Amino acid sequence: MKDLRNYEYEFLVKLISLFLGFFILVMAIGMWLARYRLIYPVNTMAASASDFAYNTEEARENNVSRLKNLNIHTGDEIENLYKAMVKTTQDSMDYFSALQSKTQKISELQSGLIMVLADIVENRDESTGDHIKKTAAYVNIIMQKMREDCCHLDILTDEYISDTVLSAPLHDIGKIKIPDAILNKPGKLTDEEFEIMKTHTTAGEKIIDQTIATMPDADYLLQAKQLAGLHHERWDGRGYPYGLKGKEIPLCARIMAVADVFDALVSKRYYKDAFSLEKAFSIIEEESGTHFDPDVVNAFLSSRPQVEKVAKEFEHC
Repeated sequence: MKDLRNYEYEFLVKLISLFLGFFILVMAIGMWLARYRLIYPVNTMAASASDFAYNTEEARENNVSRLKNLNIHTGDEIENLYKAMVKTTQDSMDYFSALQSKTQKISELQSGLIMVLADIVENRDESTGDHIKKTAAYVNIIMQKMREDCCHLDILTDEYISDTVLSAPLHDIGKIKIPDAILNKPGKLTDEEFEIMKTHTTAGEKIIDQTIATMPDADYLLQAKQLAGLHHERWDGRGYPYGLKGKEIPLCARIMAVADVFDALVSKRYYKDAFSLEKAFSIIEEESGTHFDPDVVNAFLSSRPQVEKVAKEFEHC
């Protein structure tokens, strides 16, 4: 009976060992299958999706190609998920490309309308020539130089520069409210007439405010409002319409002030001849710290070759 009992224990131990060995084998096979047919495919899809880029057409095409190259064939729900993901990604990229194309067309349309509107205003002022185009070019040159010199990097983002250059042609839009007799007067304005002329700043603000009400998502209009209303403010606080000074004046308006005055100096007007480039640069430099922001003037003077190139290009237009 003792031997029988020992044999029973040994048999039980062998049976348990065999069961455990079989269980471990089944678990190992199951884990391998799960890793190969479940975890690995899902991880590769996740890794591929995490590297998606959307900034260019080529990048979007690469997103789809990368996903298709995974070539997952598990014959189960994972494969169905993979195929659905490929199709959804392809459709999303196609939709994104179409949306980006439409957005670009809308942006071009807005830019075109801005130039048309600015041209309408400029054509009323028979003495300004290509003022809106030149000042926009000068503004861009100054901003790029300031960023190159690491000046106001917190403000001068790509979007800020783009929005400011886009809205720069609207800085004199308020002149549409100024009577022709004053706008195109061949001689010097009287004090009373000059006070009326000064109202083009606040008139411009109101016009753009009305536009913002109908186009609240057009961020560039916020810069347009600042440019229209504040480009005649002075660094020393003696400008108009509000008498702001220093950094109370938005950066875009401080930059436009330099561009606007410089172009006025080098352009022929009813009441004056065009100044030489040398004289205009000298005046801008002299008024640094009084009329103009010194940082803006430094960037402007440092970009003299580019500024002169723009001025000379428009002389022959």
